[in-house]
Amino acid sequence: MNKKKILKIIILVILVLIVIFLGFTIRKMIIIKDLNNKIAKYVNDNNHYERIINKSGSTTTIADYYCKDDKAVMFLNTTTATGEERKLTNYYKDEKVNTFIESGGDKIALLDSNGLPSKVTIVDIYCGDNLWDLFKIAVSTSIKSVEHNDKECYILSLGDTEKSYIEKETGLRVKANEGSTKDENGNTIPVIVEYYYEFGNVNDDIFMEPDISQYTIK
Repeated sequence: MNKKKILKIIILVILVLIVIFLGFTIRKMIIIKDLNNKIAKYVNDNNHYERIINKSGSTTTIADYYCKDDKAVMFLNTTTATGEERKLTNYYKDEKVNTFIESGGDKIALLDSNGLPSKVTIVDIYCGDNLWDLFKIAVSTSIKSVEHNDKECYILSLGDTEKSYIEKETGLRVKANEGSTKDENGNTIPVIVEYYYEFGNVNDDIFMEPDISQYTIK
């Protein structure tokens, strides 16, 4: 076989690999864009409930978030490795935030607080501002299909530790592996977050604040 034939074969193989690479990348671009379009109607929804369960080793944090019109409330409960339970509740209305904390038998209220976390937002699928951005995101992201809690999902992965489980039908994130952290013994443990949603069922009663007389105002 002469050198020209070898060169042609090499060029042909390279072209085939490029076509395969572009085919897989374009497929991922279409999936990411489609998921982003599906979740768009939920991102600014003003009547929804979201539960976020964050498990980091032996510590579990559960956030129950309710949003309706200009009001929102977040109930944050953390259980530590020692079994200690801490509760924090944020009541949002316009720019006002009232916070109630229960920990170790103490009950503290922070009224009209500044610098506290803002309202919880439903996370969309970032796909960049243009096709080139979307292309770069697709190149660095692996995508595969999986079933999670009886829902058909895609797993979008960045590296070995950061994975998002996205429901195919809605584009909503239902689970995430958010890297890892160290426990009290220095061991590396994964950070797992689960998400649950309900839309259109939030009642005004949930936004009633507790009796302030039971709290120490800070």
